Amino acid sequence: MAERVAEQSTVVETANGGDRRATICKAVCELLAEVGYDRMTMDAIAAQAKAGKSTIYRMWPDKPKLVAEALKTHFGAEVEAPDTGSLRGDLMALMESACKMIDSEAGEVIVGVVTAAAHDAELAQVLNQAMFADKEKVYAELVRNAAARGEIRADTDPIIVHDVIHSMISGRRLWNRGPLDDEFVRYVVDDLLIPALTFR
Repeated sequence: MAERVAEQSTVVETANGGDRRATICKAVCELLAEVGYDRMTMDAIAAQAKAGKSTIYRMWPDKPKLVAEALKTHFGAEVEAPDTGSLRGDLMALMESACKMIDSEAGEVIVGVVTAAAHDAELAQVLNQAMFADKEKVYAELVRNAAARGEIRADTDPIIVHDVIHSMISGRRLWNRGPLDDEFVRYVVDDLLIPALTFR
């Protein structure tokens, strides 16, 4: 009987811990949207989440790791590699999805944090692991499928896809060089990505 009560207590504690973690992550995303990364303090997070700072520090050792988990929890939904039957179709689908996400409220938050990461090495490192490393398999699968169809070489580096998409979208948003519209998507795919991937 005592063992059963202890087991139930552990389950409840784990569930509550998960709820508390989700609440804190939600508070972080709200504050990122309101004040940005640099102005967001641990005190503000604690107040927004109605949690003690000691509780937060028990779960996360520092702000960069907390922010990385919050972004992954709320905006880091797993993405599947498109499979349209052609390299161009797959790249168009990937670019359209990326532009749509960056144009959303979630995108505003992510762009702000990525900008902050440019002068915060620790934040950049944890963001790379949390937000980008998990998507490498998408680029690898896209390249693998195109190679199987004979459209590109099998030794093509998938990271080219990430580098071009990330650089072009980030640059366009940072310097306000125009909308992330269909014309922009076609330009990146037809004039940059396909030539880069099919260069021999």
